[in-house]
Amino acid sequence: IDASTSDQPCDDFGLHPSLVNIHSLYNDGDASFIANVGPLIKTMDKYEFEAGSKPQPMALFAHNTQTQITQTVFAQDASAGGVLGRIGDSINNREGSDVFDAYSISGTPKVLEGAPSVSKPADVLSGSGVADFIPKAGTFEANIEALSENVVTSIYGETFSVSMTNAIYRTRLLDEVIGNVTLDEDSCFTNAGTDLADQFEQVARIIKSRDGLEAKRDVFYVSIGGFDTHSDNGPVLTNLLSQIDDSISCFASEMKSQGVWSNVTVISASEFGRTLTSNGLGTDHAWGGNHFIAGGSVAGG
Repeated sequence: IDASTSDQPCDDFGLHPSLVNIHSLYNDGDASFIANVGPLIKTMDKYEFEAGSKPQPMALFAHNTQTQITQTVFAQDASAGGVLGRIGDSINNREGSDVFDAYSISGTPKVLEGAPSVSKPADVLSGSGVADFIPKAGTFEANIEALSENVVTSIYGETFSVSMTNAIYRTRLLDEVIGNVTLDEDSCFTNAGTDLADQFEQVARIIKSRDGLEAKRDVFYVSIGGFDTHSDNGPVLTNLLSQIDDSISCFASEMKSQGVWSNVTVISASEFGRTLTSNGLGTDHAWGGNHFIAGGSVAGG
């Protein structure tokens, strides 16, 4: 990557050879890279870190804690809501109505959590589509709805009933709207043959259904793991980055086909980077990592 016109200390940067398509997006001006991203409370140098003279993020180098901090972008407060959830709360409060929707295609991440009762809870799907009741539980869906219609005096019981009713309603709505949606790049996602590609395919299907879902401001969460390469960095990293590159390529092509690439931004994030030095077989936990941002409105290249 030619960075001779930037304020970076180096004129050239290397990109992993597995990221061919992301490199092409960069050359097209649709992607950029951010170096040394990590949680921080106060700026410090190596000596201040070693001396402990300034406040540091909690449990540095621990996967679970740093994942939470990365998703809140608030290193000094473990109880903070997710950064995307907080953004959604702010948008809804400003507009005075629900204009923000969040979707996870991979579990229930912290990053989508907002303040209670301000924004709707995130819809949770899977790489194969809308997540429904398991078949045995599905036979009781009508009974669950009937029970949930009863108003109770307990705020806890009423909150549970409302949440259950809303979950059933959203599941039916999503299944009805996106259940049979086809994409121009369906074969690309299928040929990629990875869980991450399946997740991006679901995101693309929801975006294509934006009119039926009355979408205004949406955020989506997808994930891929397996980067804890203490014992095998080379082949594992090559495989994982190839999965990311293929998925981003299919997704970008689909967004361009839908005519919304300039309205979409993809951001990568992780709890921390890996050491530049080897531990003999692989790499160990580090602090800052390097990430990319891509989209039709990104001033990249």
